[in-house]
Amino acid sequence: MAKLLSGFDKIDGLEGIFSAENGNLRCSAIQLASGGLAVFSPVRGLGEQAISSLAALGSVEYLVAPNHYHNLALAEYWKVFPNACVCAPPGAIPRLEKVTGFKFSNLDALNADLPNTMHPVFPQGLKTGEFWIMATGGRHHGWLVVDAFSGPKGRPKQIASEPELLKTFPKFGVCDADLYVRWVKQKIGTDTPTMIVPCHGRMICSPVLATRLHELVERELKR
Repeated sequence: MAKLLSGFDKIDGLEGIFSAENGNLRCSAIQLASGGLAVFSPVRGLGEQAISSLAALGSVEYLVAPNHYHNLALAEYWKVFPNACVCAPPGAIPRLEKVTGFKFSNLDALNADLPNTMHPVFPQGLKTGEFWIMATGGRHHGWLVVDAFSGPKGRPKQIASEPELLKTFPKFGVCDADLYVRWVKQKIGTDTPTMIVPCHGRMICSPVLATRLHELVERELKR
């Protein structure tokens, strides 16, 4: 029997963001200004526990494919939430529509519905259309990321202190490494994140996370 997604639990230190896991994969739910929800990077295994935990938080108004690879669970979620808007960043939409058969909306409506403690982030130098969410509510400044950063494998709900890169990311995610490294270093300096909520691996939290991210991209991507 296939493993099921866990229930969605509040992330300590980040207001309005909830996390559910299935093995090494994470799906996040974002509380909108309206009280509804956006499901960021749906993960396979949507069962009663995940569905009931979402229902307790609000109505699912958006299903978000945050890059052109993270689409495998969309049909599963759309069967349960048929009134949700299926959306994606513009750079990912052509491939997503080709491989899924869904008609995607851009992110304009979602961005308008985000609370004032969150905003979208569009990395430069990538080729997957990836976008992130920056969250400033709560104790932490946090990035919801897709494939750009990951955490180590570990037990459910375990928090790590060191960020990682997926082994496939430099080849399949990066188009212009120099541009991406310059951009992400600038973004680290302005956002000073202390938490990353990745789609892959454990969440990462550290008061020196900005320094660790800077070192990581310098070491792994700058040639």
